[in-house]
Amino acid sequence: MPETFTRERIPRGSGILLDMHTGEGDTQGLAGDRGEAALPALGALPWWKEPSREQWRTFLAAWVGWVLDAFDFTIYLLVMPEMAKEFGVGVTVLAGSITLTLLVRLVGGVAAGAVADRWGRKLPLMLSIVWLALCDGAVALAPSITWVLVLRTLFGFGMGAEWTSGATLAMENWPERSRGIASGILHGGWAVGYLLAAVVSGVVVPLWGWRALFVIAAVPALLVLPIRYGVPESFDPEKALAERRARPSQGLRDPVLLTRLAWGSLVMACNFGGYYGLTSLYPVLLKTELGMSIQGVSVLVTLVNVGMLLGTAMCGMLASRLGVAKAVAIAAFGMLPFLPLYVGTVPGLMWLGAFAGGFFGAAPPGIAPLLLTSLFPASIRGKCVGLVFHVGAFVAAFIPTGMAALVEHAGFTHAQVIMTVGGVCLVAMALALSLRPRATLDEAPSEAPSPLHG
Repeated sequence: MPETFTRERIPRGSGILLDMHTGEGDTQGLAGDRGEAALPALGALPWWKEPSREQWRTFLAAWVGWVLDAFDFTIYLLVMPEMAKEFGVGVTVLAGSITLTLLVRLVGGVAAGAVADRWGRKLPLMLSIVWLALCDGAVALAPSITWVLVLRTLFGFGMGAEWTSGATLAMENWPERSRGIASGILHGGWAVGYLLAAVVSGVVVPLWGWRALFVIAAVPALLVLPIRYGVPESFDPEKALAERRARPSQGLRDPVLLTRLAWGSLVMACNFGGYYGLTSLYPVLLKTELGMSIQGVSVLVTLVNVGMLLGTAMCGMLASRLGVAKAVAIAAFGMLPFLPLYVGTVPGLMWLGAFAGGFFGAAPPGIAPLLLTSLFPASIRGKCVGLVFHVGAFVAAFIPTGMAALVEHAGFTHAQVIMTVGGVCLVAMALALSLRPRATLDEAPSEAPSPLHG
């Protein structure tokens, strides 16, 4: 019998796809085999006490990986002006490297998903951390801008692999009742990584230059050892292989799967577009048009990421209670009044704009782990999540370069392009979620997940 998606309307409360629409229900396809049907008995138990030690260790491994991913990616954004000066190139060239990084994320995400669906989620997570560290260490020694572009492109492969394996590992293991909160906290790890990058760059760059940042970024490769021996696997490769042999996948012939892949990719493109629109050239705006020191930039970037850390958790919590569409709409439209403050039109209130940029503008990505892992059955979840997340990144990858080109060649200011691109993409994501096709959220995957394996 081919592996397909059920076309019957799922009763209220039977699946997370319906849960995101109503704010109620179970999470079929993610945790149904682990005895979590008795959740009502846990009503009085605080959400953070419900997960087991194994679930917490698994979540922590995914969260730390995402923190490192963010640190490694954003130190590059913070030192682009210094690198441009040393190599004698324009910021557009360095912004083009961001595009290359994001394009290759798609390849890394799909490859990691295929590995995760066959040999487990932990292996690609560990390999990606080592890969990122090697690329960072090599950038610290790069003799020319060409080497930087090549190494940052390769960096994108590991970046794509880390999110795919880490998010799937975390969401498959986490209890259904608090999965929305966990999704927000997991993605909030990006804010922690960016925050660390801002603080470390503010101290290191004035003393030792931009290359020292990439040396520091190479150190966390040692974390693969505790992940290897202390984190349980969430996926049973032998069971998945047996399921694939018993029920060959229809793949792209299934129209419901096609709908989910296309719609999910659109949502992620808007998601990435809003985030990159607001943040990719923000340090450049602060350093060039506003003439701020690296310490001043560090303070504002810190506020952005403190706001994001709180905002992603808020967005995940609202997604569990009100639904994903309403949660994202609150964040997206809440950001619009703060856009002028974010880009410095009122210098005395830039701190408020920076915090709001994180709390509202960078909050929607918090629903990504919850949304994407709920769309696909376990035997193809890794590949599909990796594909959808990174197709979205692929589409949005041209935004930083396009924004830089508008500034350098079309006469726009950084403030103008950041407000326009960031605002439009945030509103587009909210609309895409509110106008979702019925097949994406009203029908749950027919396949239950594998139980936790240590």
